[in-house]
Amino acid sequence: MPLRVIENCRRILDKVVLRAAVVSCAVALSAAGTVPAHGDAFAPTPGALVGWDTYRQLDRLPYLVPGVQTQQFSSYDRSGGNNDGGGGCLHGGGAGCVVAEDHGPGEIDSIWFTRDRGNVASMGNIRIELDGAVVLDAPLQAVVSGAAGAPFAFPLVADASQSPGGVYIKVPMPYRDSMRVSIARNLQYYHVTYRRFPDPIGVRTFDRSDRAEDVLAMLRKAGTSDPKPPKANAQRQTRTVDIAPGATVPVARATGPGAVSALRLRMPSEAAFTGLRLRIGFDGQQTVDAPVAEFFGLGLGSPGAIPVRSLMFAADPAPGGWLWAWWPMPFLADATVSLVNTTGAAVRGVDTDMVVDPDPQWAVALATGSAGHFTARSHAGPTAPGQDWSFADELGHGKFVGVSHTMRGHRIDTPSGFRWPAFLEGNERAYVDGASTPQIPGTGTEDFYEGGWFFDFGRRFSLPLTGAPTERTSGPGCADYCLTAYRLMLPDAVNYLFSLRFGIQHGPVGDDQQADYSSTAFLYR
Repeated sequence: MPLRVIENCRRILDKVVLRAAVVSCAVALSAAGTVPAHGDAFAPTPGALVGWDTYRQLDRLPYLVPGVQTQQFSSYDRSGGNNDGGGGCLHGGGAGCVVAEDHGPGEIDSIWFTRDRGNVASMGNIRIELDGAVVLDAPLQAVVSGAAGAPFAFPLVADASQSPGGVYIKVPMPYRDSMRVSIARNLQYYHVTYRRFPDPIGVRTFDRSDRAEDVLAMLRKAGTSDPKPPKANAQRQTRTVDIAPGATVPVARATGPGAVSALRLRMPSEAAFTGLRLRIGFDGQQTVDAPVAEFFGLGLGSPGAIPVRSLMFAADPAPGGWLWAWWPMPFLADATVSLVNTTGAAVRGVDTDMVVDPDPQWAVALATGSAGHFTARSHAGPTAPGQDWSFADELGHGKFVGVSHTMRGHRIDTPSGFRWPAFLEGNERAYVDGASTPQIPGTGTEDFYEGGWFFDFGRRFSLPLTGAPTERTSGPGCADYCLTAYRLMLPDAVNYLFSLRFGIQHGPVGDDQQADYSSTAFLYR
């Protein structure tokens, strides 16, 4: 039996024993009156969030639902080369060329195209069919520019002026029996990311007449306020701390059951921003140990950066600017937030602010494994020839919900005089539950972050679910070409039952371009 399988089984058995112990603890808490013996805390595990509920109920993001699979059709080069715009149609039909098709209950969550530096006018109509009915049939360029009207409106759709070099449609479109996406002509680079559900319970076919104005309004405010439903009993802790060189200082603590719903920090200097680490522990386990700057989307620091305005975190790169995170982070018994000083000098006057929502639902949800602890996987170093850069390599049950990625590389001269950042030719690849082929095969690094053409040759942007807020060719820590990017995968979270390997190539063929990478992946485990 392969060593990895044996180790996987051992860890699963360890978790079963631990889970039994934690369930016993939850029952004891209930008997003591700490957790109510009836009501929400012992309600059945919520099912998969479907359609607009994915955005309307972001507080339920920690719940893990077995049987939900996230998959992707794309134009990746089937030969293993770098012709990732040559994957072509699945077959003819629909508007002309079918690019995605599924049977059974599911949901389309992200559609991305590019050609001609993001000008997709020559591609003609996009047609989307759900459960045998056409829900959209219109010129692709018009749709991504917002001409189709809500809910196909910015930022759920974006053209190449908004998402540099690429266009996308991120309207969640559920179906009970079938879906088909087709394009009229001139297909080049594309991906269609979708979920498959184990059954149609709770799934209603996408209603084109639902304008979802509340969701659009919430997304347009991304990066300025908590997107989750407000809780009446929220508790706030504020503190200002000084941190000696090499010291670890707890800045906030809470007891549960409950959830950290917001975390806010203000760094007194650039050195503090780039030299502090954030550590968070829940229920006796440290699950977050990440560079502060990267956790909030600006892994290269402030120089050359625009403000980050994502749905779940934000950063103001101006001196003294605030950093925000709104991930729901549940805990059964306790939570601790600490800062670690790696700068070599004292850091004085770090402002911190944490909001906790006491909530008994998390006691049994976490004890039984129906919800996961928030986790950030961070590491940094040189890329290795022939090996994908790893975002996350997991054993156990969980889901991947996003990544903040920092890249430092070199450009290659070409005969035309263009200096080519070839390391960005790497494709994302997600292998779920031991699969030998990726469920998510990508077409390029900037494509994964839903831009294109090297983000239209270096334009910066920050949108609710994707962004590349930093690009520079010199300065501290940047020898030639450096950038940061992020992608949140909320409707299209990658669920795994017992294992996940999610990484990205660096270079056009076989991970052949050396670069220095750092990444912080966000998961619930």
